[in-house]
Amino acid sequence: MKKISLIFVAVMIAALAGCAGDSTTEPGTLANVASLELDNSSTGRTINLVWSEVTDVDGYKIYFKADGTGDWSEIGTSTTTAYTDADAMNAGTYSVRAYKGDDLSADYATAVSTMPNIISTTFTIYDNYSAADTYSGFIFGATDGTAGSAASTGFAQDIYAFDRSKGDADVWLYSGNFGDFGNGNQAYFQVPAETGYGFCEPSGTWFNESYILYTSDSVVFVRLPFSGNTNAYVKMYNLSVTPDPNTDNGTIVSFSYEYQPDDRGLTVFSSRAN
Repeated sequence: MKKISLIFVAVMIAALAGCAGDSTTEPGTLANVASLELDNSSTGRTINLVWSEVTDVDGYKIYFKADGTGDWSEIGTSTTTAYTDADAMNAGTYSVRAYKGDDLSADYATAVSTMPNIISTTFTIYDNYSAADTYSGFIFGATDGTAGSAASTGFAQDIYAFDRSKGDADVWLYSGNFGDFGNGNQAYFQVPAETGYGFCEPSGTWFNESYILYTSDSVVFVRLPFSGNTNAYVKMYNLSVTPDPNTDNGTIVSFSYEYQPDDRGLTVFSSRAN
């Protein structure tokens, strides 16, 4: 009996191990969809997908993984070789399978991503009541950020921290070209929609000079204009506003950020707030 029990346990372990590596792909015999890509017309929250035709099929099923993780979820169908996700709520990855009746492509098309660059480093800037040798300015790079002195004309900041009054826990984020140290770049600020942290609205309300940052804020969106009509979009997340313990009235702002480059024009981000 002991030997039988051991064999049973071994079989169960092997079965579980096999399940762990299984794909969630439903079986199918049709050809896979090829050349799936984001069309150049994609912008803001409008994601336009295009792909190559698979002959003799009824249409195509479109799939999405929010934040690029987890299992595929079907979000729509198309009878052409194009699909528009017009109101994307957050970034992720997309794929497509052809279908004919109940039959499907043997596998998902090679996925395309709308995910931003996620810079998980925690950065820290200080307001004007902190020590003179601390940095209040910040430049958002596509893959890394740089803190520096907003008071220095040699540092062209995108934003900087500034407190308009002593003795409170609030602090303002200033556009790099506004206020006492406005020798930097234009930036615009937008608060998250109530529906989540995964997107900002290009045509929504943007504050062009400053935004008051409360201790309860966890996310702020930033628009960075470049030449022409191109903009990079940033999500500051994991925000923390705390008193500077080394001064009587200084404030510390800590954050990480996500970056959608200007050559994409997308305003979708991960769903994370911290």
